[in-house]
Amino acid sequence: MANKTNVLAQYDKQHKKYERFAKEVEHQLRSILEEEGIVCNAITSRVKERDSLDKKIDIKMDKYSNLTEITDIAGIRVITYYDNDVDRVAEIVEREFCVDKDNSIDKRKALDPDKFGYCSVHYVVSMNETRLKLPECKAYAGLKCEIQIRTVLQHAWAEIEHDLGYKSETGVPRNIRRNFSRLAGLLELADKEFQEIRDFLTEYRHDVTSMMEQDAPEVADSELDAVVLEAILNTNPKLQKLNQKISEIAGMEIRESELQERYVGTLQYLNSLQIETTLQLNQSIDQNINLALYLAEKILRDRYLVEPEDSSLSKTIGIFYLCYAELLSKHPSIDEIIVYMKTNSIGDSDESESVYGFAESLLQYGREFTSQQ
Repeated sequence: MANKTNVLAQYDKQHKKYERFAKEVEHQLRSILEEEGIVCNAITSRVKERDSLDKKIDIKMDKYSNLTEITDIAGIRVITYYDNDVDRVAEIVEREFCVDKDNSIDKRKALDPDKFGYCSVHYVVSMNETRLKLPECKAYAGLKCEIQIRTVLQHAWAEIEHDLGYKSETGVPRNIRRNFSRLAGLLELADKEFQEIRDFLTEYRHDVTSMMEQDAPEVADSELDAVVLEAILNTNPKLQKLNQKISEIAGMEIRESELQERYVGTLQYLNSLQIETTLQLNQSIDQNINLALYLAEKILRDRYLVEPEDSSLSKTIGIFYLCYAELLSKHPSIDEIIVYMKTNSIGDSDESESVYGFAESLLQYGREFTSQQ
């Protein structure tokens, strides 16, 4: 038991150091993945609890004589959305850190085909010489940590498996082993299906953008979806010019990229105006773009819209005002404008007086524009 007492004493003395080490590795890995454009579900760090270390030493029959022999005191977990990203993260870990190959394992490859279970990639790493020369990292020479990389579905399996208390096939009652195997297979299939869906959407986005840049007839009258709408915003010079002018009026930059939710919301605006194809959208652009700019100038000047919390404007801002212009082209009543706003959750639905006032002003702007033509 002398070894155990010695190791635990070292742990008590160096616990805070390992906490700082884990946080530093997490920070470095998070920064690198952001630079590489890899979006993760979560990146977390932890230091093994003293009770957990105590139990581990007992299980290993007091074989450890020094804390540095235990490679998972500090731990980092990277949870990706897609299976391919596990491999991408693994490549980065191997490139950016010193990997202890003897203690690292890709459990996906180690798992026998006839066994059940869902596994992740485990690396034991230390900082490379370049990082150890940095003043903030010098103290971490000789320290190792474990980096686990898994998908969201792999993580879900591991968490449920842990909650059930069964970590090996031998611990599972015989009558439910088949259930475990079936679920493991379903999760593995789901991981692959999600990856295939992402690959398809990536290729689809590339193909649609290429066809629009070439004015290909295939997209002349195609159905609008989030990918098609994004491609239109990236290739249509009239919309880009409208966005630029609105940017100048508002004194704010247009974001280079946009969340899918924003495109989906914009599709809702368009669909509520019966604009559902590229042909219909292009016709509206040709007919209403000048009115859209006029409305943007008036609305932003009169500050009918709440000041945006962000410091930039959405790429869909031009279409947002184009939809107002399209709405006015249908000669709506005030009530129809209010219905449009409430249907699309524009403005504060609880402030009925404010919404009514905006609807009146919108009609007035439309009459002013018409009188100037």
